[in-house]
This record gives sequence, structure tokens and C-alpha cells, in this order.
Amino acid sequence: MHTSLCDLLAIKHPIIQSPIGSASTPELVAAVSNAGALGMLSVTWREPHQIRRMLREIQDLTDKPFGVNLVLQWDMWDRLEICINEGVHIFSFFWGNPSRYTKVVHEHDGLVMNTIGSVEEATDAIEAGVDVIIAQGWEAGGHVRGEIATMALVPRVVDAVRPIPVVASGGIADGRGIAAALMLGAS
Repeated sequence: MHTSLCDLLAIKHPIIQSPIGSASTPELVAAVSNAGALGMLSVTWREPHQIRRMLREIQDLTDKPFGVNLVLQWDMWDRLEICINEGVHIFSFFWGNPSRYTKVVHEHDGLVMNTIGSVEEATDAIEAGVDVIIAQGWEAGGHVRGEIATMALVPRVVDAVRPIPVVASGGIADGRGIAAALMLGAS
């Protein structure tokens, strides 16, 4: 399986690990990235010294791409700056408007992903300059944005934001779920 998302993120498999809060560790992120997918580290609830240490650990464990996730319910400027200074190039934003952060990430040759739960949020994210849309259905765990099922949301979002890549999120647990998401237009 090779999609446009693979090319954009420089990964082998069109799979992104959910950042899953405190359960995302440098070892998990590196293992996912080393396996050819995109490992993600949640940095929202971590202290600056922890973030620096964890990013350096990941970089010691892999030379593959990985990203960080920031929840925009709170100010994330300090954490964003730390991540940029530590060489992170892939940023995932959630639970808020990413427009004020997108420009800064792009100025540092970074890529912005944004999790949405509706077509309206997807089009707003595109207007904010997002590079990848993560369409999250209600089946997702943790902080859930979606209010409808992933497989109903994905084709609507794909149609609304084409040619921007769309990642399906929520309730995908095996190859059949991946195949279904790809058939609906997810990248």
C-alpha cells in the first residue's frame, strides 16, 4: 500500500500512530517509525524539560520521520518552539483552530496535520493552511472530535478538501478497516 500520504510524510506505510497522551513514549514512537509508519508523540501535557529529553531519545532511536501532537485548547507556543528547535518537522494539532501556528511551522519547513470531526471543520482547517486533514469519527478513543462514524465522515471530507490528503481516524483496528478507509478516499 502506497499513497500520496506516504510520499508527503516520507513513510513506507500509510499509517499514523495516534498520539495517545501519556501512553506515547519515545520507544513506541521510534518503533512505529522504524516499522515504516509515522510515530507520534503527545507533548501537550508534558513539561518543557520532558519534551526536550523525549524528542532527543526518539532521535537516538530512529532516523525515520515522526511527529508531535499539540492540543490547542491551551496556548502551545512554548511547546511548539521547543519542538521546532529540536528539529521536529511534522505537527499534528487538535481541538482548536491551527491558523496561528500553521504559518510558523511552514516557515520552518514543517508540515501541519489537523484533526477534525466535521466537513465544516475540515474546510476551516484548509483555510488555515493545513497540509493533511485527520477525519476523526466518534469511534476514536481519548479526546474525540467526531460526532458521526469514521466511515461516514471520511468520504464527505475527502470530497470537500480534495486534493489535500485525508487520514481516517477512529475504529480502524485491522487490514479490513484500512482497506475500507482507502476505498473511501483516505490517504
